[in-house]
Amino acid sequence: MDIKSIIELANAAWNKALNSRNIKALASLYSENATVSPGNGTTLAGRSEIEALFNSFVENGVHNHTLEIIECGGSDKVIYQVSKWHANGVESSSFGGITMSVLEQSSDGQWHTNSHVWNMQS
Repeated sequence: MDIKSIIELANAAWNKALNSRNIKALASLYSENATVSPGNGTTLAGRSEIEALFNSFVENGVHNHTLEIIECGGSDKVIYQVSKWHANGVESSSFGGITMSVLEQSSDGQWHTNSHVWNMQS
């Protein structure tokens, strides 16, 4: 399977988990020691902190999340993507930006996000 196909599958799983409010499934897409920086100058580490962050997003009405790959690459067991993201919020609000993530393949062949950073553009 090529890199773009792997990332498209990962993105589909990510969007499905968030949009269906399945935050446990969403957190499981990250490695145990993953880091996330949500564009506000902070860095979160580990699945429990990542789960809490995305749970707060869903509780505040974030839904209909999409990803559009701009660039992807990598080799062997480490791949990356730069993508446009878009989501809806409450009362017809809409927002988006650019995201960058690094995925690593574990010894069992599964791909997990190890690092995820994004910004928000108005």
